[in-house]
Amino acid sequence: MADTEETIEDIEGTEEEEALEAGPQRKLLGPTMIRTLMFIAVALVVIIIAATIAFLVAKRVSGRNIPGDKRSPELTEKSDPLQTLELGSFNVNIGSRDGDEPHFLQLEIVLAFDKEPPSDFLAELGERRQEFRDVVISVVGSQSYEDLRVTKGIEDLKRNLMFMINSKLQRGEIKTIYIINFVLT
Repeated sequence: MADTEETIEDIEGTEEEEALEAGPQRKLLGPTMIRTLMFIAVALVVIIIAATIAFLVAKRVSGRNIPGDKRSPELTEKSDPLQTLELGSFNVNIGSRDGDEPHFLQLEIVLAFDKEPPSDFLAELGERRQEFRDVVISVVGSQSYEDLRVTKGIEDLKRNLMFMINSKLQRGEIKTIYIINFVLT
């Protein structure tokens, strides 16, 4: 009988060892683990939805375009057309930073202002037309070829021109400057 007891203990010991080996695998797929995984999945979905809503609200509140963002025509700001004054065509020599090679810029500029400006403002624009041409030549001539090759440089040029021209005006202001021809060689 002693042999039988040892055999039973060996069999029970083997079953216990198998149960211990299989135990963690069973617990891994147990109801507690499944509930934990489901909780994590739900939490991730809620976080993603909340982040998306926050992004859309922030975008709408800020009103700024995000790079690559396409706005629908209904959301773009509409403005009344502006009245314009052509300053004509300009041919200006442009230097480069390294001074190796001179460059040449041909451009046409149009000043834009309110559709119905005061009559004395229109008279002032006519009287100062040559002065504005001189400002354009001075400001453009002070730019380098490298600056004008990039879009930011052209936008900076327009800002500088508008500032300089508006600083000379006494009865009104220019709202924007249009460059309708731009050839840089």
